[in-house]
Formats: sequence, C-alpha cells, structure tokens
Amino acid sequence: MKVFEAVARHSSVTAAAEELCVSHGAVSQQIRILEEYFGRSLFRRSGRGIEPTLEASAYLADVRACLDRLAIASEQLARRRPGRILKINATPSFAMRWLIPQTSSFQLANPSIELRLSTSPTDEIDQLGEPFDFIIRRDVMRRSDHSCGKIADDVSTALVSPMLLEKHSINAPRDLLAVPLLHLKSRPDAWRGWLGASGVVIGETVAGPYFDHFFLSLQAAINGLGAAVGPFALIQDDLASGRLVAPFPERTLVGPGFHVLYRTAMKDRAGRLFLDWLLAQAGR
Repeated sequence: MKVFEAVARHSSVTAAAEELCVSHGAVSQQIRILEEYFGRSLFRRSGRGIEPTLEASAYLADVRACLDRLAIASEQLARRRPGRILKINATPSFAMRWLIPQTSSFQLANPSIELRLSTSPTDEIDQLGEPFDFIIRRDVMRRSDHSCGKIADDVSTALVSPMLLEKHSINAPRDLLAVPLLHLKSRPDAWRGWLGASGVVIGETVAGPYFDHFFLSLQAAINGLGAAVGPFALIQDDLASGRLVAPFPERTLVGPGFHVLYRTAMKDRAGRLFLDWLLAQAGR
C-alpha cells in the first residue's frame, strides 16, 4: 500500500523508489503483485510519467486515509510511552550557571528523557539521601562500582564589573588589593592562590566578605561590590555580555575540573545518551 501510494503521488516509479529507499525493480514488483491480486492495471502511462487509472484513483483515496489513520495512531501510542527519568545532583552554582543552560539542547533532542535536577552544597557525596544516576562536583569523586569523568575544565581568574573598573585604576594584579575581595566559604584560599600565582605576596589573611555559593559572589561582583575569582566555564555569558570583565585573563588558577560520577556498568540507553553528551562537553 505504501508503494502504491508513493508511486501515485509522484507519478513516477523512480521517485517512489528514492523516497522509500528501495530499488526501482522492487517498486515495480510490488505494483505487479497488486495488479495481479486485483486482476487489472492500476497505472497508465502519461507523457514521461505514469498516473493511476480512474478505479485506482478512487482506491487511492481510501488507501491514503487508512495510512493517515495508522500514522496518527502510531504517533499517539509513541507519546503514551513512559519516558525515562534521570536523577542528577549538582552543586547550586554549577546547576545554575552551567548545567541548566547547557542541557536545553539535550532536552530538545531527547524529549522522552526527563532530567530531574537537585542541588546540594556538600562535597560529601555519601551524605546524599537518595540514589542519583549522576553526581556532579568540582573535584574527582570515588565510589565502589562507579566511574568518574571530567565534563568541564576548572580554570579560574579574577573578575570585576565595568563600574568597579571606572572607580579604581587596576593595571596589575596587585591593584586588586585596593578593592573588596569576595570569597567563597567552600574555596577560602582561592584569592590567596590566584594572587600568589600572579606574583603578589600577601599576609596570613585576605580581607573581604564570604559567600556560601559562587553565584552569590558572582552577583556581588556584577553589582560592583568587589572582585571575585571564578571559573571560565561558569562565566562565559557574563563575559560575552560585558556584565563582568576579566582584567588579567592570562593569570589563572587551575583546579582539578568539574566531574561527573556514574555507575560503571550503566546499560540504560537514556543514561548512556546523557552520559555521552556530558562527557562530550569537556571536548568543547
């Protein structure tokens, strides 16, 4: 029936064969089988092509209606198929600044896979209350029967807002000591590490307010409250829009990277699709 409909629609055996990805001979054979079954010709030559006979044209209308109903019924059944749910746990900053913006492309390409994201500030993954398909942290993780792979580099630099640059003359890394330095409770030595890597000797303590999450220190920096240290992986949009400026992008603090933990023997197709997509991000 599909062959009959395609030949009638294209008025060509060759075009029908190309659409159905079969040979010219296979299409001709299917038409012969139909004509033998009905005991009459279904097509007649018209110019360079062929067209259905009057009787075949009437039959064609019913065939098309049946094929349309079959396609609609199949699509409705496919939509009723339960989708796979993948549970992901990440730190709040990584979820907000990287995972949510990045996964939109994956969701559009795989609408039947539901990603359920939860956040937890702790790096102690064994304290997580429920099992997760994927755990993402800013470090290498280890767990029995699991593997760990890097999904993004952890290369940080100093960040300031344009308004802060207008108020302060910042020509060298040392000049940042004249502005409030914004710290993370989870990375209290970030400024010490970045300044030290930039050749700036400092005392035992580095003054400035502390924040629970990176996205809070980032928002403070955007509002001109001080300078922050943050990874390029989480600030691309801010740099591109001009909300933030990296005055010394060549001066960096390199960390172990953002990693994902997953069960080594993962056989679930949805899980493998998402894992392959995640690991591919490291190459980008």
